[in-house]
Amino acid sequence: MTTPEVNPGAGPQNDCAPSDSMQTDAAQPTQMQEQTMPMPATSETDSMQTMPTQTMPQAPSQQFPQSADVVYQAMKNALLKSQGFMLVMADDVIKTANITSRDDGAAYMVQVMESPLGGSVVQLIPQGRASANIQMESMVFFGELNRELMMQQMNAVSQQNPAPQQNAGEQQTWAPRNMDNGAAAHAPRKPAAWVLYVAIGALALAVAALILLIVLTPKIGVWLVWVVGLVSLAFSGFSLYAAFALNKNTTSRILAAVAAVVSVLALVLGFVNAPKAETGQPSKSSSSIGSTGTSSDSSDSKVDANSENKSSETQTPDANETQSQSSVANGLEEITAGIEKDFQSSSEAINAKMTEMQGKLGETIDSYKANKSALTDWYAFVSTETDALYAKVSDSAVKYMQTLSQKATADKYLDADALLDDFYKSVYEDAFEDYYDDIYDTAYEDVYDKYYDGILDDRPENMEYSEWSDLRSEAYKEWSNSKSDFYSNWSDMKSAVYTLYSDVNSEIWDDEFDFTKAIERFQKKTAQFKAQ
Repeated sequence: MTTPEVNPGAGPQNDCAPSDSMQTDAAQPTQMQEQTMPMPATSETDSMQTMPTQTMPQAPSQQFPQSADVVYQAMKNALLKSQGFMLVMADDVIKTANITSRDDGAAYMVQVMESPLGGSVVQLIPQGRASANIQMESMVFFGELNRELMMQQMNAVSQQNPAPQQNAGEQQTWAPRNMDNGAAAHAPRKPAAWVLYVAIGALALAVAALILLIVLTPKIGVWLVWVVGLVSLAFSGFSLYAAFALNKNTTSRILAAVAAVVSVLALVLGFVNAPKAETGQPSKSSSSIGSTGTSSDSSDSKVDANSENKSSETQTPDANETQSQSSVANGLEEITAGIEKDFQSSSEAINAKMTEMQGKLGETIDSYKANKSALTDWYAFVSTETDALYAKVSDSAVKYMQTLSQKATADKYLDADALLDDFYKSVYEDAFEDYYDDIYDTAYEDVYDKYYDGILDDRPENMEYSEWSDLRSEAYKEWSNSKSDFYSNWSDMKSAVYTLYSDVNSEIWDDEFDFTKAIERFQKKTAQFKAQ
């Protein structure tokens, strides 16, 4: 990555939230052009003598062929979806954004500027003392920005040219142009397009392998690690080699490197989870082989079906036992149905409160200004309602596991595996995802579109610019903080439910049906929602 010689202090820093005024937008690129454009020289000797020596900036930067407006909008989109950074404030006027690293909390200001040589320059400027990880974090940041620009360009090309017909030699690269001493570098070699697609495919395969090895290894066994994990690692290794040896595109290298890291992580987690899948089966098979016709009572529900020595002692449940299992299943089904109903009720309550809030705020900026406390109250209601929901879900999940423990202990023919999987699908996969879609992806986005991008988008003639800008900044900051808090709590609660499911699943595989320790760990993780 070549760092363009652009003065990171050329544009003023601004800690306000985003505003759409264009009063300062035209002045900043003009100043940068005056600072960075080299003076014309009458001869080569004079040019070498008079060319000023510029200090390389400490802040990582990168040049793009797109305009500053396009890059700035892509940067905001990338930050809203970023897993590495959190967008704190953005200023649409001078095209800056304040962000923090999700890894170590380091603060940065991102500045998008027009380049005097065409295109734009993006700088990642540390706020305060520079983080020790600034180089790695800059690679992550520019990788996310490049990926967003790439996806936008690919979507635009696919819409404009459904069936493009062009020669391989005519393919254009979207890779950013490098700068050297304030002058345009030689045109880079056009990267091989297939390398980029291989890198994207390797990353997708690595992520899929990571999910499969976390979820399925405890159930299927270590062979899955060798098949899926090593295939993913080999593909990522080839992609990494192709990106560095055959392609000069930064994005391909970043994607291939990330794919390799994820593949290694998938292998590590796969081997960590593998012992859980094998702790139960060897002991069961050995007890069956070593016995002379009698097996222990703890291994007769999973392995004894395949044991010839146990066949004479295997009994099938009678009609009463079958009826008892059906009754147990119905009782547990009622608990999961209650959890789903709690999620749905909270979602409906939040949406009803939002409709009431919108009626108070009205459709004009003056009405919004006079009644903006109604929006603050809605954010508070979302938080309290969600905490109350998670407290009820915690109690219901504990009740489900306690009931399953009692029934599985009393009835050795009970299919505890299937009942636990019903809980996982109904609660973890369905209820949590539906709640996320209703509130995080829908309600919050509707509020953003209606007020920040709607009523507050245009400044009235009778309102001072500073008052309007402060009003928008306050609205954006309050919306962003509330949405981030909702996601954090949702993620913590869902993770606690998955951990409970995983711990209980391991106990069932070992034919141990006392889930007390798993339940206690779950209650500690969810205590934060009951303390509100």
